[in-house]
Amino acid sequence: MKAKHFESIVLAVLMAAAPLAAFGQSADQDPAVRKAKEETEVVYDLGRFFGYVVTMEKESQKLALTKPQMESLYSIMKEIEGTERIEAEWAAETLEYLELDLLTPDQLLAVDQYAMVRVPAGTTGAGQGAGTGAGPIQSYIAGGAFNPIVDRTKSIGQGFYELLGLLAKKLG
Repeated sequence: MKAKHFESIVLAVLMAAAPLAAFGQSADQDPAVRKAKEETEVVYDLGRFFGYVVTMEKESQKLALTKPQMESLYSIMKEIEGTERIEAEWAAETLEYLELDLLTPDQLLAVDQYAMVRVPAGTTGAGQGAGTGAGPIQSYIAGGAFNPIVDRTKSIGQGFYELLGLLAKKLG
């Protein structure tokens, strides 16, 4: 009798979950969601950059940021912290500046190596919470707030705030 009751519960749960799974698949195939994920991937790349820099800063004295680098980075990070909606074009320009103009070639190589270790090929941060039709991607599509970089509940935000705190401490 207990086994039959358990089977009924399992069947009910599976039946309830099936429409949710189908919804997630169809939302992921929505052209607007796909396009938004592609557009915003650079925002997630920019956010991950800060986590890589904090790792470099903690692990290598040889590659430590100079005071002018820290000041420039801190200024950009404070701007990001106060921004409600980060546009992909701005994120791309900012990431390009940080990688090509701010960091030395050795620092950039280290950051790239951290990125290769942490982000397996083919994964995207933009997909997190996006496949169900909820979350930051839907807000982006609607023209609303979009700044996943400062989300302290995600690793992207934790890395951002760890570096921001470290820079604030070092800059006094």
